[in-house]
Parts: sequence; C-alpha cells; structure tokens
Amino acid sequence: MKIILTIVSVVAAGLLLWFYVPQVRELAPTPGGGGGPVACTAEAMQCPDGSWVGRTGPNCEFVCPGGNSGGGGILPYNSGIRGTVMVGPTCPVERIPPDPNCADKPLQTLVAIYRPTDLVHAIVLMQSDAKGTFEVSLPPGEYAVGAGESTPPNCPFTEVVVGPDAYTSIVISCDSGIR
Repeated sequence: MKIILTIVSVVAAGLLLWFYVPQVRELAPTPGGGGGPVACTAEAMQCPDGSWVGRTGPNCEFVCPGGNSGGGGILPYNSGIRGTVMVGPTCPVERIPPDPNCADKPLQTLVAIYRPTDLVHAIVLMQSDAKGTFEVSLPPGEYAVGAGESTPPNCPFTEVVVGPDAYTSIVISCDSGIR
C-alpha cells in the first residue's frame, strides 16, 4: 500500500511540474526587456527639477522629465504646469486702501500633483522655491494640484487642464488663517 501511495505522489508531483513550470517561464521577464511583463521596484528618485519619479520601462530605469537616462525612455513633454503658491491674508485687519505690507506673500512649500480621480496618491512631488514658483513637465490631461503640508496654511486643490505643447499657468491661494 505504501508503494502505491509513493508512486501516486511522485506522478502527481511530476504532473504539477509539467504544467506549472512552462507557465512560470511565460510570466518571467526575459533578459534585455524581451516584451514580457516587468514589475519594477517601488523606489523613487528626486530629479534635478525637484520632481520625483519612479522606475519605468522594460529596464526599470529612472527617467526624469527633460532628462535623458541614456537607455531610451520617454521624451520630455512640451507641456506641463507652471505655478505660484501664495499665502494670505498676512495682516489681521485689511485696510482700504490696501496696505502693501499686507499683500499675499509667496510660499515655499510642498507641491503635489494628482490625477483628479485619485487625490490620495501623488504622481509628482516637488518643492516651490522661495518665490513660491514651481514648474513640472507633464503629458496633456487633467490634474489636481495641492500645496502645503499637514499644518496651516490651508491650500485647497486646484483643478488644471494641460493642453498639448503648452504650459498651463496657475496660482494656488493658501489661507493663512489670520483674521
């Protein structure tokens, strides 16, 4: 009885390997990017322009907007978003005529760009400069731009449509909470 059970187990294991191994070979990526599915690691790299990118393409390379990875990748886009982040009010009482010292001020802060259908996972993270300005190359499409961190000032999302071969200019107005 033990001999029959051993033979059946060996045959079952052989059949399992016979059918399973070819399927695993089909799913495994071939060296040199042979067109099979490729799963890249979830690492990120900050580009010289301040944006963040993940690994992409058949060789899982980092490709910065406007940069060249040396291994192909995507061409830089001739479209994107240019913006300024401003915060105000900066004085507790607004006067008529307005006091120039109380005008909205530029804000250096985190800027995040999302797809409008997913306001949780940012596709680009960058920092606005001391003048509050930022710029990012993006393909044409619809985006939601958020600014600020988890503390005040409060910066609402700004919906943006990026057209082909053009940069869309926006101003993100953040509420300082001063009243």
